[in-house]
Amino acid sequence: MLARILENHISGASILLILGFLAAVFFLRYLLFAGSALAALKLLGKTMLPMRIQPVDVPSAQMWREAAWSLMSSLVFAGVAMGAFTADKAFHIFQLYQDIASHGWAWFWLSIPCALLVHDFYFYWAHRFMHLPGIYERVHKVHHLSTNPSPLSAFAFHPFEAVIEAGGFILIAVLVPMHPLAFLVVSTMMITINVIGHLGYELYPASLLRTSMGRAVNTATSHNQHHRTFRYNYGLYTLIWDRLFGTLHPQYPKIYAAVTRRPVGPFHAAASTEGDSQ
Repeated sequence: MLARILENHISGASILLILGFLAAVFFLRYLLFAGSALAALKLLGKTMLPMRIQPVDVPSAQMWREAAWSLMSSLVFAGVAMGAFTADKAFHIFQLYQDIASHGWAWFWLSIPCALLVHDFYFYWAHRFMHLPGIYERVHKVHHLSTNPSPLSAFAFHPFEAVIEAGGFILIAVLVPMHPLAFLVVSTMMITINVIGHLGYELYPASLLRTSMGRAVNTATSHNQHHRTFRYNYGLYTLIWDRLFGTLHPQYPKIYAAVTRRPVGPFHAAASTEGDSQ
């Protein structure tokens, strides 16, 4: 979408100019969301301690590493977007449409949860694939260097993983008819939920797991548990597929309950039993 805007408004725009523009947009958006979350955590300070999942601070060296890998990911995302845009020009593979009236407002809003569900399903299986022996070491290990993730780790990927991650949005554009604004809503929700998942603090209440809808929601506790154990909890937006395919950590409800009791350092008591069921 951004590449199309550039092509339409910048006469003779070079590939490098478009690539650089896209990379800058992706990275600045990442900094806006991840940086704002990090700044909020710093500003609130001790107020957030009862919500902290692991009772240790994230070292600055880790955050600089995460930012550097995220910059690389932004360049990869830009390259994939350019390639996808070129393929669409040649073969018309995307179902993006410009006139909302052609599909109606009802579908405009319905297309968003449909796209999220497609992306969530893709992410779950792509994530499990990246944990296979031989694949993990070459593709996903960079992301798991952060065993206690921070908001900056949301896009901290090896370039191979960045390509796989970008594939989810290519799949959405191929399968789901969407207006560019709806597509933008989905991508914004993705980075928001991704940052929340890597926050290192649990914002949701203890009552979340008492409802069917709440049990389907992915949480910072769930994803933090994945970063610690290197197993289980592969979902992005939801835990639907983890529950369906038996990859939800058996100690997740217990850990979530311990974290959301809100004492300072709640992880200590529950962590001692977590390894028993790995």
